[in-house]
Amino acid sequence: MQVSYEWLNDYVDLEGISPEEIAHALTMSGLEVEEVEEIKPKFTNILTAKIEKIENHPNADKLHLVSLSNKKTVVCGAQNIKEGQIVPYASTGSKVLNRKTGEQFELVPAIIRGIQSEGMLCSQDELGLNGLQDEDGILILNPDTKLNEPLEKVLKITDEIIFHTAPTANRGDQMSVIGIAREISALFNRKLKFSKMSPQTEKKADFKVEIKNEDACKFYSIGILKDITIKPAPEFIQRRVISGGMRPINNVVDITNYVMLEYGTPLHAFDYDKLDKYLCVRYAKNGEKITTLDNVERTMTDKTVVIAKKDVPVCLGGVFGGNNSEIDENTKNLALEAAFFTSHTNRKSARSVGYRSEASARYERGVDIGMVEQGLYQAVNLLIKYADAKFEGISKTGSDILEPIHITLRNSEIKRVLGSEIEQSKSIQILENLGFKLLGKNEAAAKFEVPTYRMNDVYREIDLIEEVSRIDGYEKIPPTLPDISSGAVISDETKTIKLINSLFLGNGFSEIVTTTLTGDNFVKEFMTKLDDNSRIDVINPQSEDATTLRQELMPNMLAVVKNNYDNGNKNFKLYEIGKTFKAIKTPDEDFSGALESRKIAGCIFGHTNNEFWNKKQNADFYTIKGILENLFEVLGLTKRIVFSPLKEDKKFMHPYISATVELLGKNPVNIGYAGKIHPVLSDKLKFNQDLYVFEIDLEEILKNVKPITAHYKKLPQTSPVLRDIAFIADEETTNALILKTIKKGADKNIFKSAHLFDVYRGENIGGGKKSLAYRIILQDDIKTLTDIEIEAEINNIKTALVKNIQGVVLR
Repeated sequence: MQVSYEWLNDYVDLEGISPEEIAHALTMSGLEVEEVEEIKPKFTNILTAKIEKIENHPNADKLHLVSLSNKKTVVCGAQNIKEGQIVPYASTGSKVLNRKTGEQFELVPAIIRGIQSEGMLCSQDELGLNGLQDEDGILILNPDTKLNEPLEKVLKITDEIIFHTAPTANRGDQMSVIGIAREISALFNRKLKFSKMSPQTEKKADFKVEIKNEDACKFYSIGILKDITIKPAPEFIQRRVISGGMRPINNVVDITNYVMLEYGTPLHAFDYDKLDKYLCVRYAKNGEKITTLDNVERTMTDKTVVIAKKDVPVCLGGVFGGNNSEIDENTKNLALEAAFFTSHTNRKSARSVGYRSEASARYERGVDIGMVEQGLYQAVNLLIKYADAKFEGISKTGSDILEPIHITLRNSEIKRVLGSEIEQSKSIQILENLGFKLLGKNEAAAKFEVPTYRMNDVYREIDLIEEVSRIDGYEKIPPTLPDISSGAVISDETKTIKLINSLFLGNGFSEIVTTTLTGDNFVKEFMTKLDDNSRIDVINPQSEDATTLRQELMPNMLAVVKNNYDNGNKNFKLYEIGKTFKAIKTPDEDFSGALESRKIAGCIFGHTNNEFWNKKQNADFYTIKGILENLFEVLGLTKRIVFSPLKEDKKFMHPYISATVELLGKNPVNIGYAGKIHPVLSDKLKFNQDLYVFEIDLEEILKNVKPITAHYKKLPQTSPVLRDIAFIADEETTNALILKTIKKGADKNIFKSAHLFDVYRGENIGGGKKSLAYRIILQDDIKTLTDIEIEAEINNIKTALVKNIQGVVLR
């Protein structure tokens, strides 16, 4: 946004305030001033002259001898000059710009191809005047221009100061002269000289307007003006349009741009006679086309907002006009649009056609809906005055009234947030200067109503505190040192996750990180599927494999294994700690409706020992089970963990070499699974070796892990005693049941542990039976156990097994 010092002075008295002070204050308050540009003529001693005669240069085919009305003759190579034109003439001693370097230089006498040139005719580049004409070559002036007049007087070029500002994405109010003037009035506590105007007439125009998609446009109005005269705009309007970075065209276009710069309200002028007294706001159809004012045919989508007649679109709503309704030198009647297009739809609409304009830049940030009609009234007044227009009335639809926002600002909250006090009278003064209406106050607080131009970014008490703080000056907040009486504390959760990572890395696992996006085809490849009742889909997916947030880690883990295997890596251990996502309720203001859960997934593929060892050891179910048992032991959950036959419907897992992992408690919880992948999936992935995987719910683990405190005890002075027992049991008898029975039948004072070390099945055992061998470890911390005590303990364990487990036969 470019704005001139002079224009700002119309709305707030800037006497005694330098441009540098204004730039610094605006920047410190949040509106960055990127540059303070001083505009002045970049040439000297340039006069107007008329071309009387053009002759060919006797010594050069592409050069001309140009005779001027001031009796001077110059050599010129431009191809756009004609006899009778008024052009800028630079004589010896004049200063102009070098077109290549942009540096100013002084003209000296010159002989070109044997002919003396008494000066030169100037292009707009050589004068530092860009945008005055589209064609290259010499700058051609208005035919009515007086001769021998200083060029700066003819073009009304005066010294001017321009502020180049960079409004933030949420401050549409700063995209106007009035908005920036309001900021300055608050920063320097000077009255804003602006008041709203009333319409010329309340008469309703004979013109129908309609909004077909209210999410795209909340308010739409058309002002009808007839019998206009197309001519150049007044000098002051042209000058201010130029200061805003735009090129003057004619009085109608310049007035709409002038009002947009002044009020921040984009307007668009249609040729009334090309519209059939009807316009509507709607979304375009996919593939529908429109040719815009730059004569480019644009293909639209269902995200493009258009202004349309009954049959065809005539404008890209809030972005760019169409050439089938543009005003030209024959236009006599105008339909002047002022509307409020919503920010999000305007942004999508502009992107859908690949075009961004001054209008869309304002709608994207948020136009003040309360100033839409005000901008229309201002434009109507200027067109009546400077285009001889007759105002016929306004037709409008929708509503420009918003639900008011009231916010209470507490003095104590200002002190708490900022760490310093700001007097209530000063806070009120700042907010009132910014346009906030004081509704009431007491010693502790004040209540304000938010103006319409700030409703998109101010709706909480903290927002008011920010407004007070930035205008009062962030630099006034006293610096304070942080309270360091207590150091940083690592949470128990962080400690647990760190412990888990250390355990897996210590067991030779490599950590992987995979994407949280997945898709139906992707998960089907690994014999899994997404739950349609809890899936969370991406609105704009980048590919078919990135349409949905993942519900489990395993498909990603299997994809990594497949990629490694296909590239020759066949022996590895991997694990991942990542999030899964499920929709559990309808989103509202307090909750997104999505449940994010962390899980641990891992795999063991190929050999578990070093590839250079002579003997290769392949992983099996007990390898993966042992890793998890080690994990639960370290976390202190061993006594609460039970492995049981797979209970879930996991089609990608082997039904007989897999287990469900349960966490015991008042309400037992299924926290995951472990085992071998299904042979069908293994064949599908073309694996020629076994793959063992697991996936555990980390959230449930973190809920049940207690802070680990290290305890030390005296080492026993006696040696442990090892005894082996063997027995035959039914095939269905689980290891967990046997260990539980052994522990129950043993003396807790001397029993340390029991481990299964051999399983045998064969003809001598019988069908449906298996032979199991367990190693029992006994130890008394105080004295050495006698043979009698040891035999008694082993007999007690055997008796418990026979008595409590059906089918057990001792060997």
